[in-house]
Amino acid sequence: MIEKLLKIKKSIHQFTGFSSDNKNSFRDPIFILLGLLFTLTLFAAYSNHFQNGFHFDDSHTIEDNKAITEVNAVAFFKDVTTFSTLPSNRSYRPYTTLENAIDYKLGDGLDPLAFHIHIFIFFILTCAALFLFVKKLLDRLEFSNYNQFWGLLIAASFGLLCANAETVNYIIQRSEIVAGFYVLLGFVAFLSGGIWRKWHLYLIFPFIGFFSKEMALVFSPLLFLYFLIFEEDVDLLRFYRTTEFKKCIRSFVKVFPSFVLTLGFLIFYFSMLPDTFAPGGPDRYNYLITQPLVMCHYILTYFIPYNLSADTDWVAFESILDYRAILGIIGIGILIFLALKTSKKKETKLFSFGLLWFFISLLPSSSVLPFAEVLNDHRSFIPYMGLTMAFVFGINYILETYFPKILTSKKGMSIIALFIIFFLFANAYGVHQRNKVWKDEISLWKDVTVKSPKNGRGHMNYGLALMAQGDYTNAEISFNNALEYVPNYSSIYTNIGILKNAIGDKESADKYFQKSLSLGDANHKTNYFYGRYLFQNNKFNEAIDQFKQVNQSVPNYIETNDYIFKSYHKLQDWENMKSFSNEVLENRPKDDMAKKYLDIALNKKSILTVLEEEVNNAPSPEKYLNLSLQYFNESNYQDCIRVAEKSLELNPEYADALNNIGIGHFYLLNYDQAIEAYNKALKINPSYQLAKNNLENAKNKKKDMANAILNISDKQASAYYINLSLEFYQKEKYQTSIAAARKSIAIAPNAIAYNNICSSYNQLKEYQKAIAACTEALKLDASSKLAKGNLNYAQEQIKNQ
Repeated sequence: MIEKLLKIKKSIHQFTGFSSDNKNSFRDPIFILLGLLFTLTLFAAYSNHFQNGFHFDDSHTIEDNKAITEVNAVAFFKDVTTFSTLPSNRSYRPYTTLENAIDYKLGDGLDPLAFHIHIFIFFILTCAALFLFVKKLLDRLEFSNYNQFWGLLIAASFGLLCANAETVNYIIQRSEIVAGFYVLLGFVAFLSGGIWRKWHLYLIFPFIGFFSKEMALVFSPLLFLYFLIFEEDVDLLRFYRTTEFKKCIRSFVKVFPSFVLTLGFLIFYFSMLPDTFAPGGPDRYNYLITQPLVMCHYILTYFIPYNLSADTDWVAFESILDYRAILGIIGIGILIFLALKTSKKKETKLFSFGLLWFFISLLPSSSVLPFAEVLNDHRSFIPYMGLTMAFVFGINYILETYFPKILTSKKGMSIIALFIIFFLFANAYGVHQRNKVWKDEISLWKDVTVKSPKNGRGHMNYGLALMAQGDYTNAEISFNNALEYVPNYSSIYTNIGILKNAIGDKESADKYFQKSLSLGDANHKTNYFYGRYLFQNNKFNEAIDQFKQVNQSVPNYIETNDYIFKSYHKLQDWENMKSFSNEVLENRPKDDMAKKYLDIALNKKSILTVLEEEVNNAPSPEKYLNLSLQYFNESNYQDCIRVAEKSLELNPEYADALNNIGIGHFYLLNYDQAIEAYNKALKINPSYQLAKNNLENAKNKKKDMANAILNISDKQASAYYINLSLEFYQKEKYQTSIAAARKSIAIAPNAIAYNNICSSYNQLKEYQKAIAACTEALKLDASSKLAKGNLNYAQEQIKNQ
């Protein structure tokens, strides 16, 4: 047992490099102090990071993605559609989807804080893994007696790098961090030797990383690079020579299992991609000739992060003769030559390795595979690990070779220390400032429009952020600015349609939606927002058509099914509601919404009946009051009173409920009861102005009605109420029409009043009450054609139910 524990301890020591006997002991007090200082500085730099929200591609991978509402690892790993709601963006990244689902669960919904905490923890772990990797590499090279300090310097330089804030703040790009973490763990395990290397167990880590993002495939070429530079001592500038070429072959044989694993995953990865997947970029050639200058941009941004942008306005070059393409090729050519030239010399191997790491790990995004954006600052996350090594060890070589006195004098060392402190704290300050930019959509997209003024999508997203805050004037200006750069971008027309609808310009809104649908890049979002517009404007059948088109391309897209169910409910189309419920349940047997609407369809429940059931399950005075108001808005004054009384039962001192009771009685022409309710409300709250106004109005109406029937015969009074009943009927105030008709009957029973009641109940779809009223009308006047017609209509409706 003890021997097994000792073996485990030895394995841990091999992996971490920790040992009390090690010259580079982690127990060095200065090292511990500097480590704590770095950690605290990292927390301080990212302290405002945790306040940030969702942005950009987070919408289709997280916010609109119903797949992450359940932690279902099996579904994530077997179904590529769970990663994104956009068919063109469905790459195979099940590990990332699983992380999103876990954070959704931990945050009890779309709480960005849960996501950001998780991301930041992994970022710290990645810095720790970079530290271990560098230390182990330096130990193997016997670089110095203070390798832990060199490792810490590189981890700190990388961790506090301002440009990395673009990755850490961008939630869906957590995949870059996780992939980088597992690439580094693969190297740490490999350099640990023992069974890790002998049995190729180090490959476990990059294999896991593959499922986070395909960027992890750079592990194999980077390991190959390690063999070439450090184990075979290849002169990369003269690799074609027989001796050097044989070394290259030996290196390839050693790393062959890793390449086999990578190739196997790539074959599997491409087999998982749907036909709809499209990087969306320009021509491969144009993309390729642009990338050298893009690489130069990444290098410049590493040192001077002056122009970081969440969405740049760079476009692919049209010709290799473009001076920018030529400058990029020359610049990168010089740097690659320098990296190859320095690969042979012992003192510069680390510089060469770091610089070539940078270029190799950029190849997946900066080569022949064209992405929609030719440049994205988050793509440099893993490459910057290598560039940091090249920067630190390059500076060290220059100082040792050309300025050795600086390293041997107190003044020189003080200058170096000050430079390091300045570099780290300047970057930490930059990180803090970039976090502010990423705080919300307004700040992020305003920054984009300033730094990337020709980016049409940036102007559009800034307009969206303004529209979300109700600033429709400036939002429309931003949308029009966007159209100057991308006049055929359907999303802009969709968003203008949403804006026009919000300000009440329905005619223009419809035209913009139609324009959006006519463009070639129109997608499910275009149909979704047009469907939502139609639903809001009571065009339920047309809305259903749009939402069903959404489901054809993106099943279960956010609220699509909800809108379809609500449309059927508004139409009281019970058969189609039942059919659609069964269709949804066939694919998702546990779908609570489909179960709810199936019950509604089977029992033909009205919308307000359903709402009342929900309130009854979790009652409160406020909920009953709101329901009472909805009944009032539907001109259902009896239920308005009934539900307000339930509110009053829970809170007898609820003046608002009494006011609602008064309003209900007022529209039922029960002025005495209305006046009584208003007086009670004012007794509870004497300053309740609305109740005061309603009380005065009820008193006036009571007085007017009393005057109207004063000194006239009963027959004339009965006719007065019949006319009043017809007046309310024409205004679609059917319950008030019934109330007036009943007052006529109370004075002198007559067929006309009963017929009015029958007709009103028909409109309210209360056919049994309609039949009873028409039956009474025909008893009084058997020849009434109106009563016969209304009676037949009510009886037919009951038969068809």
